[in-house]
Amino acid sequence: MGKPIDNFRNERSRLNERILAKENHAAIMKRIYAMDTFAYHKRNEGLSPKIKEIMGLVSSMVLRCDDCIKYHLEKCFELGVANDEMMDIFGIANVVGGTIVIPHTRRAIEYWELLNKTRPEPSPFSKQSKEASYQEVFDSLKALLYDVENPISKMATINELMKSNIPYFYWVGFYLNDGNKRLNVGPYQGTHGCLFIKFGEGVCGRVAASQKTIIIEDLNEVNEQQTQEKTKLHISCDPRCNSEIVVPVLDKQGYLIAVFDVDSLHINAFDAVDQKWIEEIMAYFF
Repeated sequence: MGKPIDNFRNERSRLNERILAKENHAAIMKRIYAMDTFAYHKRNEGLSPKIKEIMGLVSSMVLRCDDCIKYHLEKCFELGVANDEMMDIFGIANVVGGTIVIPHTRRAIEYWELLNKTRPEPSPFSKQSKEASYQEVFDSLKALLYDVENPISKMATINELMKSNIPYFYWVGFYLNDGNKRLNVGPYQGTHGCLFIKFGEGVCGRVAASQKTIIIEDLNEVNEQQTQEKTKLHISCDPRCNSEIVVPVLDKQGYLIAVFDVDSLHINAFDAVDQKWIEEIMAYFF
C-alpha cells in the first residue's frame, strides 16, 4: 500500500474518532455520519452503489473538497470503476464545476494512479467479492422474476441487475438463436452490439455452435491471433473491451435459446467463479 494512501486513511480514521468521541456528545455529527452511511451503503433500492459513489465523486470535485475526493476515489476503485470511466468522471466534474476544478483534478488523478498501483494482479476482483455479488444478484432475481414466464422480460431484468451490481461488467446482453444458424441481438445494456452473428464466428458464434462456455482472458491476444491466422475468433463491437465470457442459454430440452455475453474493460476479469454463477443463473431461469 502506498504511503500517501495509508497516511490519508489513518488521518481520516483518527480525526473521525476524535469527532465522535463519547465525551464530545456529538449527537448531530453522529446522525450526519449515519445518514451518509445509509445513503451510500445501506439503502439497496434505486441507484447502484457504483453510481452513487460516482455521483459523490463528481459532487466532491465540483465542491473542491480534496479529502472527499480521495474518499470517493477509493470507493470507486473498490467498486471496479475502470480508467476510461474515471476519465469521463473527471471530465464531467470539470464541465460542471469549471476550470477552477482543474487543480483538484490534478491531485485526483495522482491519487487514482496510486490506487491503481495497489490493484492485485492478474484479476482486480477477489473470489470472495465475486461470490458475494453474484449471490446478491441471484437472490434479487429470484424475487423479481417469480412467476415471470416471458423470456425477454427475464433477459432484460438479468441484464439490468448484473450490470448494476457486478462492478467489472461493462457490456452485458443476450444474442438470440433465430433457428437458422445465426444469432440476432437481443436485450442488452452497453454500447452498440453486433446485429447478427453467424454460428461459429466470434466468441458468441463459437459458443452457439459448441454450446459450451468460453472465457477470453485478454481480447488483445485473440485479436492478434486472428489477424495472423485470418480467422474470426472475435468480433469487436467496442475496442475498449479487454476480456469476455459467453455462456450458452439452453431450455429444459437442451435447445439453444441464446448466448449470454459479458465484456469487461479489465484484462482477465472472468474466471471459474463467473462461469459457475452465470451458468447456474441461466439454467435456473431458462
